[in-house]
This record gives sequence, C-alpha cells and structure tokens, in this order.
Amino acid sequence: MMKRMIFTAMLLHCVCAGIGADSLTGKVTDEAHRGVAYANVVLLALPDSVFVAGTVSDADGCFMLEASAPGEGLLRFSCLGYRSCTVPASGFTGEVTLCEESVRLQGVEVVAERPVHQLKDGALLTRVEGTALSQYHRINDMLAVLPGMTFTVSGEVEVFGLGTPVIYINNRKARADELQQLTPQDIRSVELITNPGARYDAEGKAVLKVYTLRRDDGHALLAEHVSEQGRRYSDYETLRYDYWNRKLHVSAYYQYADYRSVVNQPQSHELVLGDSLYLYRNPDQGDRRDTKQHTWYANADYELTARHVIGAKVEGTHTRDYTFRTGSLAYGWSHTPLAEKDIDNDYLNRTDVYHANLFHNADWSDRLSSALNLDFVYNRNRYRQATAETSSGEWLETESRGKGNLSIASGQLAFDYRPASGVQVGFGSDVSRVHTHNELQSTADNVAASLYDEDEVRAAAFADVSAEAGSFSFRAGVRYEYMQMKFRDRLDASGNLTHRFHNVYPSASVSYKRNGWSQTLSFSSRTTRPSFRQLSNAVYYSNEFMYQRGNPLLLPATAYKLEWSISHKPFYFSASYTYEKNHLSTCHEEEAGNRIISTFCNYRRIQYLKATLNIQKTFGIWHPSLTLGISQPFFEVMYRGEPLAYNSPNCTAALNQQFTFRKDYLLSVYYAFYSGGDLGSVSIRPYQMLNLELQKDFFEKRFSVSLKAYDLLHTMKFREEQREGNLRFTQTEDYQLWNFSVSLVFRFNQLKNTYRGKNSSASDMERM
Repeated sequence: MMKRMIFTAMLLHCVCAGIGADSLTGKVTDEAHRGVAYANVVLLALPDSVFVAGTVSDADGCFMLEASAPGEGLLRFSCLGYRSCTVPASGFTGEVTLCEESVRLQGVEVVAERPVHQLKDGALLTRVEGTALSQYHRINDMLAVLPGMTFTVSGEVEVFGLGTPVIYINNRKARADELQQLTPQDIRSVELITNPGARYDAEGKAVLKVYTLRRDDGHALLAEHVSEQGRRYSDYETLRYDYWNRKLHVSAYYQYADYRSVVNQPQSHELVLGDSLYLYRNPDQGDRRDTKQHTWYANADYELTARHVIGAKVEGTHTRDYTFRTGSLAYGWSHTPLAEKDIDNDYLNRTDVYHANLFHNADWSDRLSSALNLDFVYNRNRYRQATAETSSGEWLETESRGKGNLSIASGQLAFDYRPASGVQVGFGSDVSRVHTHNELQSTADNVAASLYDEDEVRAAAFADVSAEAGSFSFRAGVRYEYMQMKFRDRLDASGNLTHRFHNVYPSASVSYKRNGWSQTLSFSSRTTRPSFRQLSNAVYYSNEFMYQRGNPLLLPATAYKLEWSISHKPFYFSASYTYEKNHLSTCHEEEAGNRIISTFCNYRRIQYLKATLNIQKTFGIWHPSLTLGISQPFFEVMYRGEPLAYNSPNCTAALNQQFTFRKDYLLSVYYAFYSGGDLGSVSIRPYQMLNLELQKDFFEKRFSVSLKAYDLLHTMKFREEQREGNLRFTQTEDYQLWNFSVSLVFRFNQLKNTYRGKNSSASDMERM
C-alpha cells in the first residue's frame, strides 16, 4: 500500500506541474536522416521576426520549444557546419533536414558553456564533445567521472549499486572490449539509463549508450603506446586505421597487451559443525599473473543509397593467461593445534574468441526504419592447473585439465515507426542459440571427471510506444522472453536437466520538462541470468579442503524497479526502490572430511533503496563535479541456523576536478571514498582512491602525452567478510592497482566514426 501511495504522489506531482504548458516538439536531421546534435532552434514572431523563444536539440537531434503560441510565426534552424533553414511554424511537420555547408571554418575556436549533464526522458545525458571530458586518453577515466559511475576494487568501471552496464554504441549493442577500442575524442555524448525499458535486453540493470561523432571523408591513423610501472611493468600498443569516402567506410584495429601484476589475497575460513570449530587460514596467499593478449578487428560498411547501409565485421582475441599462486594453509579443529602445509598452484589458460557480424540498416520511408543484425561467435578454451601441497615432509601433487568450446548464433530485427509528429512505435524480435561443450579431468581422488554439454535457446519480442504532449512525454513497453536450457551429463545421465522459462517484462515512464526543470518517473522489470560458469557442475580444485563448483539448478533472478529522477542546470538527483526475487549469490556447502564447497544459490529476495546526487559547474579553468550516492540493502541469510540481516548501507563520494590551462595543458584530480557496508551477503570495509593526471597536446592535438598516477595512496584494498550457512569467511583482495604510467597518442587526420552494425550476441558473449 505504501509503495502505491508513493507512486501516486510522485505521478500527481509531475502531472500538476505541467498544467497549462504549451510546446512544439520535433527533430533536426542531416541529409542521411541522422539526428543533428546541439542545433539551435528559434521561434520568431511575424511580421518583424522578433525573438520569441529558443532551444537546442539533444544528442539525437530532438528538441522541445516552449512558448505561449508555438504554432505561430517562423522557425529558424541553424548549426555550425550546416546551412540555416527557416520554415513557417504552422506548417512544421515535426522534422527538418539541414544540408551541410560546403565551406568549412579554419582556425576558429567556439567557446561557450552548455550543461555537461542533463536529464532526457529518464536517461542522464552527458555531453563529451567540446568539453574537458574529451581530452582524457582512456575511456575508463572518462566514464568514471560520470554521475553514478564508480571504479571497482579491480580497476573496472561500473554503475554504483547496479554493477556493469549493458553497452550500446550508436544504438547497437556492444561488448565491453569494443568500448575500450574507442577514445574519448571519438565520442559525442553518453547516456546512462539506470531503469531501462522494453527495447533493451531484459538482462542488465543499467544501460550505457555511447554516441560517436560524425565522420569526415579521408584517411585516419591512430597509434598509442602505454607504459605502466606498479609492482610490475605492463604495456600495450594500439593501431587503428580508418578510411571513409561518401559511401564506403573501412576500418582495421590491432592491439597487443602485456599485463603483469601481483595480487595478494589472504583468506580465513571458520566452519562450525555441531560443537566443533574447524579453522583454515591462508595468511600469505598471493598471485603473480602474466597475461598476453592480441586483439584485432576489420570491418566495412557501405551505403547502397542514402537510406540503406550494409556491412560486415570480423574480430578475434587470443589470450594466454598464466598465474603462479603461492601460500600456506594452517588448519585444525577444536582443541587441536593448527597444522600447516605449503601450497603452490600453476594456472595456464588459453582462450581464443572469434566473432562475425552482418548488418543492414534501412530507412524505408520518412516514418519507417529497420535494423537487421546476424552474429556468430566461437570460443575455445584450454585450461591446466597443477597444485603441489607439502606438509611435514609429505608431498601431494594434483593436476587438473579442462577444455571447453562454445558457439553462439543469433539474430535481431528491430523496427521504428513514426505515425505522427511526437509519436514513435518500436517493435522487434531477437533469437539466439548457445551450445557449450566442456571436459574436465583431475588426478584428485575426490574430484570426479566431468564431460557435459549445455544448450540454450532464447527467443524474445518487444514493443514500445512513446509520445509527446506539450511538456510531457510518455513511454510504455513490454518485452516477452522464452528460454530453454538443457544440461546433458555424458558420464551420468541421471544428472540431465531441462529448464524452460516464459517471462514478460513491462516498463513505463512519464517525463516532464519546463523552465529548465526535467523529471522522470519510471518503472521497469529486469532479469539476471546465471553465467555459464555458474551453471557448470564441474568441480575446480583449490586445495585438499576446498573446492569450487557451479549449480545447474540455478534460476534467473527477476527485479522490479521504481525510479524518480530530476535535474536542473548544475544539479541531478535520482532515487529508486528495487525488489528482486531469486537473488543470485555465492553460498557454501560441506562434504565429508570437513571439505568446504563454494558454489552459487538462489535467495528468496533482496531489496534496495538508492539515491544519487551530482553537482557540476564550471568556474573559468576549473571544472569540478561532485557525486554522492547511498544504497540501503535489505537482505537476510541463514547463519548457523538463525536468520542474519545484511542491512548496512554503503555510501560513496567522488570529487573529480579538471583544470584546463593554456597551451593545451590539462590537469585532472580524482578522489573517491567508499564507506563500505553490505553487498548481498558480504560486508565490505571502507576504501578510497586518489588519481592524478597531467596531459599536454602538441601539433594541433595530433600528438598527446599523458602522465598519470593511479591509486596514489595505495588504498584500493577490498576487505570483506561473509557469514552464511555454517561458515565465516574473511578475505582481503589487494590487486596492487597503484601505478605510474606514460601514455603517448598520435593521431593522423583523426576522423570521427564507428562501425554501424549491432552485436546481437553481446549479452551471451559477456556471460560466457
């Protein structure tokens, strides 16, 4: 009842605020029917062309002009690089096309301040082009300063409280490594959607949409070298070549990376069985990791006509990952002194991934467009682990070998139809088939060999409609997904399983804009499906007392979320409530001999209350941005036969400061503090990070040098505790992220472009 009252009150607030609003909506496009961002739209009164009202189009070219009588007078559209256009307001059909100027400005710098962040139909839109954000060398450094984004303890970027977002590049689904192939200078704007609708895959709790800059004709070459010195030395080199003419785009990319790291992970386990307490302590466990990776792609797309584009892309990655882990395990039980053994592990993992994509984008008319994508992915993995355990002169050696093959075939077809001005209908479907074959053998007496296949078939369909009425915009949609998962044990047919899921995911939102204020109330439903690793029943050997294995009985989790967001000039605020059933998380089991099995389980439910506040403003050369966030969980597990609540909130505060000096100097200072708290069934202690970076551009920004200190205080350490079942587990994850780096970037005739196809298999590739 309380949830309904809150929803009704917030909806009435939006509705009442918009009474009496008059506005005109439309879209500014170029000759290829792509949206023109940041075009000026001005309403002039007749007969003397007196200024009445004005606005600027958003990243998609859409605009809303507020005035007392927007249907009277003249509408004038203008944008740098295009010829201005004036049309009668009374005859405006909702879309205007601007033609490119044949004369380009040389040596002209346009200086103005627009809001870097703004709310657009519930999405937080961040403008990158022409701001200090575009000067970063690395995409993760730019993303981390966006409101709601944070660094994880392993150095990755995620959405605060929501995890890793689903990525779209120019409205095409993409993988995380595809995003890393871009530079901030390629990007026009970024949208962060923390409550996605029916158009997006039901997996993933947040969506990050990246829009790249328009292309120019000609050649372009980008070369980059990065050297990092932390506990160990790492480096990577990148080459990217692009060629454009008016219809053809060809691109090629290659990167070689040599990552070397040291990781410290001291652990302790306390297992209570009846009146007995079993202790397992590994105070000095650590890894030395060496990863060598080759990544490449080649793509081409061609404009058959101004309304039809076809293309193809092939890409591949070869990774060799070697880890040497050392440690000592002290173990014992009630009233028995601890015994010790030394444990050495050698891990070698080789992975090859190949992906091919074909696409066709079409504008069948001014009202109807479509996008077709076909994908095939092949993954091959070979794994070897050798473990040597020494105790009181006794020697135990164990070897495990595994191999896996995975293939994905998928397709997606989506349509957009605009029956009237301000109204858009989207509908489409996608299908995929995933086949996995895995083998694992071990010399350990209590680790059985495994040989199994997994097959997954998924079919989905969606429909959504959006409409604008004055200062209001509305969106509603529904997504249906069917999934069948089969597990076949080739050694023991009694373990065969089949799961079928039929799910409907509705979503809806209402947005309101007036006098610089933007606010959105939205509802969505999402799912989190277990990864292939989590579903696998293969047993992985850690030491004599500890193993890891998956759980083929896992069910997908389903979440329902209500979110309210509001923005006005330098301020952005959002608040949300989430209810998730069948929550996926780690759990533990015990076997004979006091062995601890780490696996995955479904919990009945978890709930969250979350809020985020961002304030950003420019003061001359100083560009500060402050983000505050809080997440209040409500979660319960059973510990030693009694319920245990994990309700401690976790808070974050991040201050990013950029100083833009003359002669193309840029100084960046990033500081973030994380209060710790509860994440599911894990309690986290506080940690913080401080990054400093100085950049200098040369030769009209063709050559750029960056000097960076990452985690300057050496405080990115993840101290965690988990109490669940009969086990208390503590661990410190210290990835030794601190480093000093030099980055050199050379750009020859830098272009602004990206591949226009869409990866319909991106979600499955991430899960594998």
